[in-house]
Amino acid sequence: MLTVNRRFEIASRGLVAVVALRVALGPYRALAGQPEELFRPVWFLRPLDGMPPVGVFLAVQVVGTAAALYAAVGRRGPGRWGAFVVGWLAFLVLAGLRSSLGKILHNDVLLLLAAVPFVVTPDGDGETRSRQAVHAAMAVVAAAYFFAGLAKVRHSGLAWVTGDNMRYILTWGAVDGRAHFDGWALWVADRAWLSTLSAAGILGLELGAPVAIGVRALRPVFVGAAVGLHVATWFLLGLDYWAWIATVVVVLVDWSRVRPSAGRGREAAPPRAATG
Repeated sequence: MLTVNRRFEIASRGLVAVVALRVALGPYRALAGQPEELFRPVWFLRPLDGMPPVGVFLAVQVVGTAAALYAAVGRRGPGRWGAFVVGWLAFLVLAGLRSSLGKILHNDVLLLLAAVPFVVTPDGDGETRSRQAVHAAMAVVAAAYFFAGLAKVRHSGLAWVTGDNMRYILTWGAVDGRAHFDGWALWVADRAWLSTLSAAGILGLELGAPVAIGVRALRPVFVGAAVGLHVATWFLLGLDYWAWIATVVVVLVDWSRVRPSAGRGREAAPPRAATG
């Protein structure tokens, strides 16, 4: 039971720490100047007529960051759980406003959804609920990658791998100026076999996520592959998915089994018999 509760607590605190960083550092205040004619609110923000003023964005960021930080480091109990909920709601509103520009931005989706099982599970809610929350978060991660791959197959079929799609994407990243290493992007794009291999690897990672995450021995492989994918995406396309990296690492690594190396393997020596 201690291992289960410890894993729940570590995952909960890890995710809300990422939420705090996302709320504090996100470019949300720049949305305040968005023209009302271009405001396309997501479903839970439809009562709004337009983007809030910059002061509202700042207030939500300050409150959300403070609450999420307290949830990350505060004592266990109703107060910490309540702060988690407040921080998550602030993040939900800010991410929703950022996606109210006519296109859903996926950068924050995985973190938002993976945190839901912990939002609805207060601290100390029992071993069974703690285990269910961790497993539900893992299922969310698996589903997010799987449905991303399924969408590729549905809309493009195997041509997403065998066609020139990946070459076009890499060339666009370099020409558009978003790629941090445009030379590398063009180097891969100029080699059809490498572009095809990259596309196949991405699709295989996404469609195989439920199996890789469901099998404990394969989880480290999936974590490493997912981190590599998102780092390469940042290098070659300039797309920021660091919240996905953090979510995958926090949720899929069993931190409850990680112990500090200091003192490991050393046991207290048994008391010696008194000699006279």
